[in-house]
Amino acid sequence: MFHAARAVVGAVATTLLFCTVSLAQDSYAPITGWGHQLFPSYLVATATVQLPPDDEVNEDSESNGIVLGDRQGVLGVELTSVEAGATVVVTVQAGAICEESTFEGTLDEAETVYRIFPRIRYKYDVLARNKQSVPVEVTYSVEVNGEELEDQTVTLALRSVNDCPYLVTADDGSVTDISFMFAAYVNEQHPFVDKVLREALDQDVVESFTGYQSGDPAEVYRQVYALWNALASRDVRYSNITTEAATNAAVSSQHVRLIDESINNGQANCVDGSVLLASLLRKIDIEPVLVYVPGHCYLAFYLDAEQTQLVGLETTLISGAGDDDTRELPDGVDVVDDQWRQTDSWNTFCAAVTMGNEDLAKNDAIFNGDDVDYQTVSIAAARRLGILPIAFDGAVKFEAVATEDE
Repeated sequence: MFHAARAVVGAVATTLLFCTVSLAQDSYAPITGWGHQLFPSYLVATATVQLPPDDEVNEDSESNGIVLGDRQGVLGVELTSVEAGATVVVTVQAGAICEESTFEGTLDEAETVYRIFPRIRYKYDVLARNKQSVPVEVTYSVEVNGEELEDQTVTLALRSVNDCPYLVTADDGSVTDISFMFAAYVNEQHPFVDKVLREALDQDVVESFTGYQSGDPAEVYRQVYALWNALASRDVRYSNITTEAATNAAVSSQHVRLIDESINNGQANCVDGSVLLASLLRKIDIEPVLVYVPGHCYLAFYLDAEQTQLVGLETTLISGAGDDDTRELPDGVDVVDDQWRQTDSWNTFCAAVTMGNEDLAKNDAIFNGDDVDYQTVSIAAARRLGILPIAFDGAVKFEAVATEDE
């Protein structure tokens, strides 16, 4: 369902395609991220990803140069070796976002293009707190066979951590899907998650959250509905706000709210609502999947631990209006009693499952094929690959749900 390793390898290969200028032997060209942009979300989320062996990456990129150093790097240099066995030292400095970072090595082949990426010592806490696109200066220094070449300084755009890249277009027009990046906004460890779970338990839809322990699909449905009802009680409303301060033709990206922003502000677009619910489900050991179709995202979840039955859930209907006649789930499973059946949240939950299932069935043969607009992202698969959640800002306070007296 989710070819995460292939996607990350593709992202690296795409990065290497951006710098294609012809170089003299006594010069070099800086490699400056994607279209002169750096995405904190990507740098944080992929920090612990382990790529496959070199030959699986270089197969797609060797025609554009031999890669040395950090194969996931987005900051480095391209140069042509003067002679076989030449020594090289490459240093990248950007004090605002990283410590000075250096690669030292040997260029084994003569008359060969090399792309060299020091492992950048990023200040990940700084990147995770960057909430607005700002300029950042990056300085490149190169020494070949003991001879220092002229330093080059380039000003890049450091994007907001809320800006999630999902498609990267190389100079040759090829497009790489990196929609796995949306999994970085799912944060099952966020402290707000436990607080929302407590609110859900207080509403007595379920006595406890047990994930798949019961082996009963009705109980899984009941737990998912309890979370849906808790968010509806908070009046988390659909808000289609995705505007970004910076854009670039090389990278397609979308503004995604962090969990605390969606909860405290009571607003969520289709992606926001999906990653919020996915975070809650992961916390209670129900496995979620993010589903992408052209211009839209919704959630799906597995009804069983073996992951044989996937259920869709149209998250834009939270706190929305469903069909008054839709008070049964598509498979007719008995989940809640008559008291809950009469609530608006149950109405919209049933409508959301119906809509989600219909779309899953309609596009089942297309997902994860050649069309990058139709993708599913398993959060469990993303975590196994090493995709990290974007860290919580400890200064943000949880806004408790308002009572009628307030």
